[in-house]
Amino acid sequence: MSHEMAAFFDKLAPDWGNDPDGYELRETLTSMMGLAPGGVIADVGCGKGVMFPHLLNTGPAKLVAVDVSGEMLRLAGELFSDARIEYVNGDFLDAPLPPLDAAVIFNAYPHFTDKAALAAKLAQAVKPNGTAVIAHSMGREALNAHHTGQRVSKLSVPLEQAEVEAGRFAEFFSADALIDNDEMFFIKLSRK
Repeated sequence: MSHEMAAFFDKLAPDWGNDPDGYELRETLTSMMGLAPGGVIADVGCGKGVMFPHLLNTGPAKLVAVDVSGEMLRLAGELFSDARIEYVNGDFLDAPLPPLDAAVIFNAYPHFTDKAALAAKLAQAVKPNGTAVIAHSMGREALNAHHTGQRVSKLSVPLEQAEVEAGRFAEFFSADALIDNDEMFFIKLSRK
C-alpha cells in the first residue's frame, strides 16, 4: 500500500497547496498541543510542510518530517531550510526515528489504514509521558465527504467519532483532549 500511496501523493505534490487561509486555525491547533520547547517532534505525513512554521515556533530541538512521498519532501525542503528539520522519506510504520517527545499527525490520519500498527509504532517512538496528536483542519463529516468518491478514497479510512478513534490507542496512550466539531477534529494523547 505504501508504494501506491507514495505514487499517488508524488503525483499531487506539485499542485499541493499549503493553505494560507488556514494559518490561524493551525496556530490554534498547535497551541492546543501544548508542546514543550527543546524536544523532538515528528510531523507525520508532513506533505510540503504546512505545519512546519507552527511546530518550529514551539522551539523544538529537532523536527523530524516524515512522509511516504519523496516529491512532497523534496518540495518541502525547497520551501523550508531550517537546520532543525530532518527529512525522512518512507512509511512512518517502518521509519527509523529518534525517541520522540511528540508526534503530530495533521490532515493525514485517514491515510493510515492499519490503526493498530499506527498505535504500536507511536507507542514505540514516543517517550513515556510524551504526546501524540491527531488533528484535522476541518470537521469529521466534511473530511469524510472530501474523501468520498475520489481516487484517494481507496487510500483512506473514514474518520469515526473522536472517542472511537482515541480508543484505538488506549493500550498505549491516555486521551487528554477530544474535539470533534464542524471546524476541527483534534485528539491529544499522552504516552502511558
